Amino acid sequence: MRSPFLLLTTAALLVGCTAGDDSADSDLLLEQAAVVESLQEQVADLEARVARSTSTVPPTTAPPATTSSTTTVPAPMPTAAEVFAVASPSVVFIEGPSGTGSGLVLSDGWVVTNAHVVGRYPTVRLFTSVGEFVDIPVHARDWLNDLALVGPLTGPVAETLPALDFGSAETVRVGEAVYLVGFPGEVESDPEATITAGILSRRRRHPCLDVTFLQVDALIAGGQSGGALLDERGNLIGISGLGGFTDSNFGLVFSAEDVVRVLQPMYLPGSGSTETPGRKLQEATSAYYDTAAFLVTVTEALPTLSVRASAPSGADIWLVIDSADGFPPIPAYADDEFDYLFGGPYSEEDPDAFYADENAEGDGETLEVRVLPGRYVVSVGYWSPAEWESVEVTSSHPLVPLDDPENGSDTLRAGSSATGNIGHLYDTDRFHIELEADEQVRIQVDSLGDSVMSLYLDDFLIASNDDAGTGLYGAGASMVVVAPATGTYDLDLGMIGEVPVGYSVTVQAGEDEACR
Repeated sequence: MRSPFLLLTTAALLVGCTAGDDSADSDLLLEQAAVVESLQEQVADLEARVARSTSTVPPTTAPPATTSSTTTVPAPMPTAAEVFAVASPSVVFIEGPSGTGSGLVLSDGWVVTNAHVVGRYPTVRLFTSVGEFVDIPVHARDWLNDLALVGPLTGPVAETLPALDFGSAETVRVGEAVYLVGFPGEVESDPEATITAGILSRRRRHPCLDVTFLQVDALIAGGQSGGALLDERGNLIGISGLGGFTDSNFGLVFSAEDVVRVLQPMYLPGSGSTETPGRKLQEATSAYYDTAAFLVTVTEALPTLSVRASAPSGADIWLVIDSADGFPPIPAYADDEFDYLFGGPYSEEDPDAFYADENAEGDGETLEVRVLPGRYVVSVGYWSPAEWESVEVTSSHPLVPLDDPENGSDTLRAGSSATGNIGHLYDTDRFHIELEADEQVRIQVDSLGDSVMSLYLDDFLIASNDDAGTGLYGAGASMVVVAPATGTYDLDLGMIGEVPVGYSVTVQAGEDEACR
């Protein structure tokens, strides 16, 4: 096609030549004028056609994936059914004597789950998509971050069992779809994994523990703990664990990056779980503010647990039996022992069936109960004013002493911190704090549990705190203290609710929060 601008130029030249010829007659002028008019009409028509074709050109976009062999074609988004089909074979059902949960098979042959799923048991049973494992050892636990390593898996099944590896949770945007895969509320003899869909609602940072939780609106029900959180493409972005932390039933999921970081030292030699052999006769020494505690395993074959405790000095002691996670035990009944309509032993009329305190010096205390198979904690304390007291405990079942390193041997000052574990319901950890008169400090305890603390000077209460609005739930303990005198103060820490739970304690100069 000729350029319309070339035609317009030609017309102009014709007009110019015609205007300079004085001898041309009127007919020639009319003919030339007609030619110019025709050319002008062609120019106008071509300009209109060019304008129309330009206005209909679509905006610049990437060419369709099907028109070029060099264009990268994004993978189609998988459906929920496809995500579940790929991930669920790598999610295992974990069964312990007193509860169930979920776990993830990693490509290195280990299984990761929550510490509260395996509890204090040395072994757990795994049901997988390709078979059943019995007595898989619990290798290591991190009570501060609520993670555990189980395994390693061995044998031919370990080689064929599908595995998952952690992706990145940082690439997932708030509002994107997520999926939870695990075994919530499982009671079947042949467990089957389930999938729940939701969205990533927000991220919750716990700066004092240096971890990030993914808040999702997919409820984490009982048994789901230790399960997989997957993004909409099926990438593993976290481990579920903390469910229903508000009335809206949001769940909190430990992000993949932090899981990987916490797991690394748990593989190292010496990080594995160790347990001293149990004996039916144990001796221990306890501080007056704390207890001596022992683990005991009750089997179905021997459901009756008998325990007697005494102090060689004749001090007045008390004796209590709890579940390993800090709750009252569930009794086991013979067929002719309990009337389920009208009650019987260990019913509401007998709330102290698992607690003995006759308030008599020198006689000791005795308990005999029938309980369901599982692990229990036997705790012994005393009312004596002595700072330390020796106790002797005998049992129908072997007793395993519970280690309690946080018993007042560590001293803190402004600018220092420490970590520890509350191992059982009656465990109280003590730290010393050196303070000068009129020195102002903030003492803060951060945990995934509900921590409480009290500060004493020469056994006189200086300050105490619970639920200061810090931490994930606002249940953390924090207080500002101005020391009334120079001296060594005693800081006692405990937990309300489920145990064991890890914590960090920080002493910060001034009144500012130790971390935000």
